[in-house]
Amino acid sequence: MQLKYMMCTVVLSVVTAIPLVAAAQDWRNTASTDKKLDKLVAVMPATGNIMIEMGERYKNLYWAAKLGQWEFAGYQAEEMEELIDKLKITRPGLTKTANDFLRNSYPRLPQAIKTRDWDKFSAMFENLRSECMACHSKNEHGFITLPIPKRASSPVLELE
Repeated sequence: MQLKYMMCTVVLSVVTAIPLVAAAQDWRNTASTDKKLDKLVAVMPATGNIMIEMGERYKNLYWAAKLGQWEFAGYQAEEMEELIDKLKITRPGLTKTANDFLRNSYPRLPQAIKTRDWDKFSAMFENLRSECMACHSKNEHGFITLPIPKRASSPVLELE
């Protein structure tokens, strides 16, 4: 009987200590600075991750302007610029084409939004779409083409 009680006590002690062992081995607390840096770099968003969000912003930008929600369109444009800046940090090899895009193509986007004129915006959007695909081609992803969005994803736009 005592042996059974002792074994239960040992098992219980081991089971309750497992979370403490796991917490003690958390790399964020125990790894060297170099290992921590390696792990953080490994989990940085890849181009594909950033471009998925960019695609959502692209769709919402188009539909916000089409629906006359110019402030929301401006917000989408700002977020797109931030994503490109993030891309330059996480994927330094894309910095040149990202900078070219920000310098040559992107400035027309906020300008067109400020006009609050769908026709002007629409012409600019077509140019932007073309420049995005040119950037894809420069980065060996020419197979990624962008259609005119058929719908948006943001509930702000109240599309069904």
